[in-house]
Amino acid sequence: MDACCLNRPYDDQRQIRVHLEAEAVLSILAAIRSGRWNGIDSTALRYEIAQMPDLIQRQRVEQSLQIMQQEILITPIETMRGQYLETIGFHPFDALHFCCAESASADIFLTTDDRLQKRATRRVKELRVPVENPLTWLQKQK
Repeated sequence: MDACCLNRPYDDQRQIRVHLEAEAVLSILAAIRSGRWNGIDSTALRYEIAQMPDLIQRQRVEQSLQIMQQEILITPIETMRGQYLETIGFHPFDALHFCCAESASADIFLTTDDRLQKRATRRVKELRVPVENPLTWLQKQK
């Protein structure tokens, strides 16, 4: 899950879509906590979250990282791969998140960022991990 995903439960819940995505994220986190699925954390994700200006929200999001079973450190391999993904249009943080997901052999990369998802769909052949919205993905798991 990227930072957008982990922040979704703390976004304004008045929009139905935001509320449903938040519930999906919370369900996925509960499944990770119970051991049903494995969660992946990364240096890139921790750095992005550390940049959040709202201290309370940052602490809440950081708490969700404590249940992740695997942490991927950024090595020269991820850096080189990230640079390539940047050249094909991915934002630097997104590129590093993808690299970490690829290094972890993740089954899925979850995001609530529509632009990121569209870019990933257009560049699906260059990515080694599929990208989906958490709500869409969770509905397929049942």
